[in-house]
Amino acid sequence: MQYQDFNFHTHTYRCGHAVKTEDDYIQSAIQSGFKVLGFSEHCGYDGFDSSRERIPFKEMDNYFSDIKKAEEKYKSDIKIYVGLEFEYFDDLNSYYTELKEKYDYLVIGQHLKDRKGYDYTYRCTDKDVRYMAYQVCMALENGFAKYVAHPDYFMLARDNYSKECEKAVREIVQCAKKNDAFVEINLKGMRYGIQQYDGYKSYKYPHNKTIEIYKEENAKVVIGYDAHNPQVLLQREYEDIARQMGEGLDFLQDYREILFDKK
Repeated sequence: MQYQDFNFHTHTYRCGHAVKTEDDYIQSAIQSGFKVLGFSEHCGYDGFDSSRERIPFKEMDNYFSDIKKAEEKYKSDIKIYVGLEFEYFDDLNSYYTELKEKYDYLVIGQHLKDRKGYDYTYRCTDKDVRYMAYQVCMALENGFAKYVAHPDYFMLARDNYSKECEKAVREIVQCAKKNDAFVEINLKGMRYGIQQYDGYKSYKYPHNKTIEIYKEENAKVVIGYDAHNPQVLLQREYEDIARQMGEGLDFLQDYREILFDKK
């Protein structure tokens, strides 16, 4: 099987729940055969630091400069890009505009309902699921991202994939298509294992029903390793599973389609 030679969903120790430095991830990526590696650290927000969830706001500039240094250091071995994984909040559009002007790309990965600590992994009603879809779609409609991470992330807090879940994912996929964006098959979600649902088994995410919606909507899809440990980039067998699940889908071929400046 031919593997994706790029990965744009990569973290480092800076977010507080990943390990190792950019050098460690880059070296694993080179060993694994990647030609392109994008770093998408969890975005920091002014006045809303969380040591186990995201990069401290005061460290944002250092993160950017460190990855740019790595880009130069490894330029003869691998292409490096610097990005962020962010959540969309209605009152931060000016901040996202600044980030878009500075970074190579942004990934919309909606983990939070608000900046008060309401995390979609802890509780997620049908109403919450639909609001999460609204947040993701607003990020896409405003042009802040071409990459949607784990659109069914809410399943970590649920034991059923309701009609509202289906509507939410379909809404995200349709919005992504409208805005020439890609939805992710997230390999990290597979590490939670296969769960028993009412009459069937599935990963929490990527959930079987999410993949079905991708196929029904002819979604544009990207595989994301969501690496929080350098060893993850060596474990290509998870990509085998993703490609089997997504057989027939339109997988991203030209990674430049998710960059703001297609260079």
